[in-house]
Amino acid sequence: MMIYNFHMAKKHFLSLLLTMLCFHIKAQDFDLYSVKNQVSIVSNPKSSGLDAVVANLLAQDIEAVCGYKPQIFQNLKQAKGNVIILGQVKNSPAKSFRNYHAQEIENQFEVFAIKRLKNPTANIKDVLIITGSDARGLAYGVFHVSEKIGIHPWYYWADVTPQKKKQLSVSIKDTISKTPSVTYRGIFLNDEDWGLRPWAAQNIDKNLQNIGPNTYAKIFELLLRLKANTIWPAMHPGTKAFFNIPDNLKIAKQYEIIIGSSHAEPMLRNNVDEWDKTTMGAFNYVNNSSSINDYWQKRINETTSINAIYSLGIRGVHDSGMEGVKNNKEAIKVLGDVFTAQRQMLKNTLKKDIKAIPQALTLYKEVLDIYDDGLAVPDDVTLVWPDDNYGYIRRLGNPDENKRKGGEGVYYHVSYWGRPHDYLWLCTTPPALIHQEMLKAYRNEAKNTWILNVGDIKPAEYQTQLFLDMAYDITPFHQQNYIQKHLNQWYQQIFSTNIAQKLNSILQKYYQLAFERKPEYMGWSQTEPTTPTKLTAYNHFAYSDEGQKRIKQYQQLEHEVLQLKKTIPTHLQDAYFQLITYPVLAASEMNKKFLYHDKAVLYQQQGRLSATSYQDSVATAFNNIHQLTKFYNDSLSAGKWKGMMHAQPRGLPVFDLPKKSNTTLNTSSSEAWGLHVEGTAPTHQADTISFPIFYGKSSDSTFVDVFLKQAVTLSWQFLEIPKWLKIYKNSGNLSLASKEIRIWLKPDVTQLKQEKQIAYLKLQTNLGVKTLQLVYHPQPKEDDVFIEQNGIVSIHAVNYSAKKETSNFKWEKIDGLGYAGSVVKSNFNRQIGSAQDSIILSYHFINTTSAKAKVDVFTIPTHPLNNLYSLKYAVRIDGGTWQIKNFVVQGRSTEWKENVLRNNAVKTFVFDDLKPGKHQLEIMALDPEIMFDRVLISLKDHPKAYGLIAETK
Repeated sequence: MMIYNFHMAKKHFLSLLLTMLCFHIKAQDFDLYSVKNQVSIVSNPKSSGLDAVVANLLAQDIEAVCGYKPQIFQNLKQAKGNVIILGQVKNSPAKSFRNYHAQEIENQFEVFAIKRLKNPTANIKDVLIITGSDARGLAYGVFHVSEKIGIHPWYYWADVTPQKKKQLSVSIKDTISKTPSVTYRGIFLNDEDWGLRPWAAQNIDKNLQNIGPNTYAKIFELLLRLKANTIWPAMHPGTKAFFNIPDNLKIAKQYEIIIGSSHAEPMLRNNVDEWDKTTMGAFNYVNNSSSINDYWQKRINETTSINAIYSLGIRGVHDSGMEGVKNNKEAIKVLGDVFTAQRQMLKNTLKKDIKAIPQALTLYKEVLDIYDDGLAVPDDVTLVWPDDNYGYIRRLGNPDENKRKGGEGVYYHVSYWGRPHDYLWLCTTPPALIHQEMLKAYRNEAKNTWILNVGDIKPAEYQTQLFLDMAYDITPFHQQNYIQKHLNQWYQQIFSTNIAQKLNSILQKYYQLAFERKPEYMGWSQTEPTTPTKLTAYNHFAYSDEGQKRIKQYQQLEHEVLQLKKTIPTHLQDAYFQLITYPVLAASEMNKKFLYHDKAVLYQQQGRLSATSYQDSVATAFNNIHQLTKFYNDSLSAGKWKGMMHAQPRGLPVFDLPKKSNTTLNTSSSEAWGLHVEGTAPTHQADTISFPIFYGKSSDSTFVDVFLKQAVTLSWQFLEIPKWLKIYKNSGNLSLASKEIRIWLKPDVTQLKQEKQIAYLKLQTNLGVKTLQLVYHPQPKEDDVFIEQNGIVSIHAVNYSAKKETSNFKWEKIDGLGYAGSVVKSNFNRQIGSAQDSIILSYHFINTTSAKAKVDVFTIPTHPLNNLYSLKYAVRIDGGTWQIKNFVVQGRSTEWKENVLRNNAVKTFVFDDLKPGKHQLEIMALDPEIMFDRVLISLKDHPKAYGLIAETK
């Protein structure tokens, strides 16, 4: 008996060992295509339509890399050698195998498992099993493998062509994915009039001359590759309603995409295309509820077998307020009736518990005000919080709202049509802003639904990827510095490590310049109502010429982009143009168009003959934008993107060629030449003209422009140059071939002493002499102290002298935001500020002027975290009385418009009779999520700046 047991135990042990050896994962790669191995795919034909879709896409992905397209079998017995098995837990062809993670993911939402087995059968020597807890989980697993072999999610939509390989294998570990961080993750196709719709009509849905099933198939594939699951279909005037093209619905079912609809489309109804006022009456629920209810009921009847999220409520036919009500009190009553009717229809038609039917109310524009005035929303309905259309979330849920069974979500924009100005052309929303706002949303329980308004998808490729990556797995994004890593990884996956690092630097500057002013806003015009363009607010006569500095920064980016282009492999040149060349160069040309226009007008007012050459530069920039756009549409990717890019979306004035100045150049002036000294008024003339004061810093510099006003020859030379002054050109000539010159002056710090110096510089010409005054003021040599220079103290908020915080309430530095490139944020969550737990930033500064001090504090124009907070902070000097300001804005007020156009909110504090000496400025945050950008202390009149003023240290 003992011997029998021993032999039985030995036999069992050997069997177990053999099983372990068969199922053990070794380090070598899994061969997909080689001389010895050609992989095949097995997929269950009786499973969902999506299983078949992803099996075919995987085969196509493998073929795209190595030229070999695997066979797809429906039965495991047909396969041999190396095999990829695809299936859902409930019906996977691998269900006869043990230990392939099925039990671990069963009954989970959108989860996948990947398992490698060696020699599981006599005919199969190596198998890669991809299992999904459901259809989309399987798709995510398949596309996870596709990425590993070199297929980028944007292979189609950004022409990220894979590198060809003669042999193909994949190194992949056993994997069990996590449940997605956000349940419903998707995009809203919007304002498609100048991109997506004309492209679809001219290319892949020609028969419909509209957005149709071929377009949606490509979009749904992109969504699944990005591990998303939800679409709000396009719905602008001229676009056929999604449900009115039957094949759209078939494609949605096949790809298992969840269909929702925007804030203006209750019950999946595209009112713009489907509501016929002549036959249905007014879209007024007060007087026409029966017709509207019938209209909604028909759509519910058509959608009983699809995955859907039903938008509740009612607004106007398009993006407008509810008809038939005079105030929010009346709107609340109507919405109560609407909710009751809509939910009863859903319950009766879908034959489900109403709480099991996904429903959402997007609190967009006036709907949020109605809600905050007391609208009761059923507890199982998801509240979707909106941003203000410009990337700043209007508010999130308070602790009571966080407990709602329906959960919360966010509707966010990286493209927008509307007041104060559209930004439909380029996508310049900083990744850091998306990161901050969506991380804030997630941490405040908005985890049910995230929808991104992507416009035409292009050119918002990276922002879409970022948004959906955060929605799928928020975990790494809790690391503050991860946003830079994410950007770098994305471009590394497309190009290479070295190229990605260079692009990271280029794009950080690109986003920073656009944060200061988007290309679409450079005309200083507005819409709704549309106003004409005007001169920018950049100062061309002070602060080293703000306009020229901006031009130079863009020109540097252009140079870097074009130099890097030379290193891009041929098969990725189209991707590089779409993702980098077009947006950077087009933004640069838009800035040059308006900044050179400024110079043409301003210099003409000064009588400069050179003004006409700047007007020529304006026309060149305008033409360059159109040439870039023509290449995008006609030549890029062999004409694939014809109709996708428009150089003048909506025909707004900002896209036009600026009109020439009406001022006539006075060539008969008694003065044949002129000069302008930095910091003085454009037409300032005097016997002696003073430069801005030097303070002995190595970075000190200033300029003087010498220019012709008549067709003469001017010989000029500087005389009586002090030893402590460097002049980059001492003499020269002007003529019609060279009508102006800018001469930079800089102190030689090695020749300066700690005492004030005044010098008078002579500008001798053959047509007269000008005297220029130079003053040097030595600065106190103190570390970490800001010092008045030319009447101002300029401080970047992140460079505080000291900070006060507690274990619970912290300051946090955020890179990638603000004019200064970084901001400091009040990072805490409480209802009432108090002195004992306040958090304070301190700044030491020295002033030399006895004056009334005006302190401008610049913050990022966010909104309160929720309705329990405001946006209050306090400022004081030298321990005096705190002055409190609140930068909450009302509706779409003039102040809000200015804030979002410049991405700054400004509040001014005044302190009387500030004596010369050393002082301490303190800023105390009284609310969470306030991001401080910079501070400007004005002690005397000084030229106005639009952009960032260098710190005065």
